Amino acid sequence: MTEESLDSPSQSGEIDVRGNLPALDITSSYTEYFEQRTHPCSFDPRKVSERINRGYQMKVKRGTNRMVLLKFLLAKLRYAIEGLSIEEFLLLNHLYFDLTESKDPLFQKKYLNFFRKLEILISKMSVIKTFPVHLTDRGKFCLDEHFQDIIPTSREYFGLAGQRDLRNSFRLVLNDTLIPKPIPPKRFIGVGYKDKGSRRDPAFDGTPSWQETAQYLSNLEREAEELDSSFSDSSEFDE
Repeated sequence: MTEESLDSPSQSGEIDVRGNLPALDITSSYTEYFEQRTHPCSFDPRKVSERINRGYQMKVKRGTNRMVLLKFLLAKLRYAIEGLSIEEFLLLNHLYFDLTESKDPLFQKKYLNFFRKLEILISKMSVIKTFPVHLTDRGKFCLDEHFQDIIPTSREYFGLAGQRDLRNSFRLVLNDTLIPKPIPPKRFIGVGYKDKGSRRDPAFDGTPSWQETAQYLSNLEREAEELDSSFSDSSEFDE
């Protein structure tokens, strides 16, 4: 997708029904739409803002309607007093790129204009360095006008916010909490009768060393403390 102002005419030949809405201009300063607080929230016990530079994975629970989750995040950005956290900010980006890669032509046709507008919004948010994210009055007005057919109402948002399954439908996994898999020992090929060359080295019988076990348990305890909610079956999440 190419960056364009929301007031520019459609390049696909479709009827532009947006009218004279206030422009969410890509060239204007992002401070016009997002608040720059004098005392931004510095409570980050997990130090996510630093650790994400070492890589992360965003996992969404299988069976979750990604469009509903995306709409929920936009509504939270609009209505929630606490704003959008860094985990939810990363999820918003993840869902945008995930959904725009959909091969369903009907889905792409239905949400074409929506994703064009969302692209501009996300490009604006890409320079944000302080979290949580809060909209200015102009930002809220633009969000209401440009996404009025997509974003839930305040009543609908608080209904969605009360659904625990939706709130817990995603998980941020930081790469520095993952234990790398050890390289398997080299296999030897026997050359004769009763040759022991093909036998596995008894020092590598498949059981982890005490150092690996201690590291694994330590990471498990740290992850349990870091996560806001626990999931009993990690297989429910997509990679």
